[in-house]
Amino acid sequence: MAKLKIGIDLHNRASVFMPRQGLDYDLNRLIDLAVLCEELGFYAVSVGDSLLSKPRWRAIPTLAAIAAKTSRIKIMSHILMPHLYNNPVLLAQELATLDVISKGRLVLGCGIGGGQTGSVEHEHRLCGVPRQRRGRAFEECLYLLKRLWSEEEVTHNGQFWNLDGVRLGLRPQQKPHPPIWVAAGRYLSKAGVGSFGIQERPGDREGFSVAPVERVARLADGWLTTKATAEEFRSGLETVRRLAAEKYGRDPQSIRAVYSRGVYVDPDVDAAYREVKWFEDNYHDMPIPEDTIRRWTIFGKGDECVKQIQPFVSAGVEVFNICVRARDFFAQVRTIAKEILPAFA
Repeated sequence: MAKLKIGIDLHNRASVFMPRQGLDYDLNRLIDLAVLCEELGFYAVSVGDSLLSKPRWRAIPTLAAIAAKTSRIKIMSHILMPHLYNNPVLLAQELATLDVISKGRLVLGCGIGGGQTGSVEHEHRLCGVPRQRRGRAFEECLYLLKRLWSEEEVTHNGQFWNLDGVRLGLRPQQKPHPPIWVAAGRYLSKAGVGSFGIQERPGDREGFSVAPVERVARLADGWLTTKATAEEFRSGLETVRRLAAEKYGRDPQSIRAVYSRGVYVDPDVDAAYREVKWFEDNYHDMPIPEDTIRRWTIFGKGDECVKQIQPFVSAGVEVFNICVRARDFFAQVRTIAKEILPAFA
């Protein structure tokens, strides 16, 4: 089979709620799991970002701790919300510091975030960014991060931030900056609410959409998405790369194709579904519709999981980030390493 880079999402939210249920997965065990992922040969490990809608251990210090305990594996935010960090100068320094600590292994996966409207509204209001304008704030922050990492002095008068002759004083190890992979695309279920369905806001339509695809084509080094079928991903990737070339004069192949999906390997498919359902409901603190779970997760025997991943490789996926859904992360990661990694080596 074709080669595929496979990463593991470490679930820094799970390491908050799982210990409360008596399960062996706290923050320090998460760091142990990152070390195991490097030993097993995975391409990357990642942690997420959220303020109030789905609280978790903070992404940047967690990645710094992982970087200190590993030496080869990529460390990735999945996904960071840079516009909620209030000051792009401080964020640029923190991320540059992290890239140097890791010796150039940082990947910045980022997006505007999601969740039920009330929770998203609350966390954005807390950080001084109107929810309705978070897309513009996100883009302005990325624009400033790139300039701060590559220019000697930055002056900027924007909608959200004003900089007057700012000299960052340091640089990330990767030049001109760590890869920036931008999240875009969502699947809305008929039964779901918030970022999972159409039952919360008038006008939402059921199904998968690649929006905001233009943002990815203009700003990103990679397109990061989830819940798409293989054909939806293929179509979305073609659109992103075509826009990048035709509208912005970019090399379309410079945009990496990154896909995130849950995986649970178990010969008992019904038991696997129950395990995944338990995890999703607890992770998001709300019932997740079955159609969303089945779109979001591959589960079953190892060879069947490999067969379900292969169409995404054929559709152009270069990096497949696995979001493990399990009560025993260590056992499941070892199983994935044994039954899935060799198929795409």
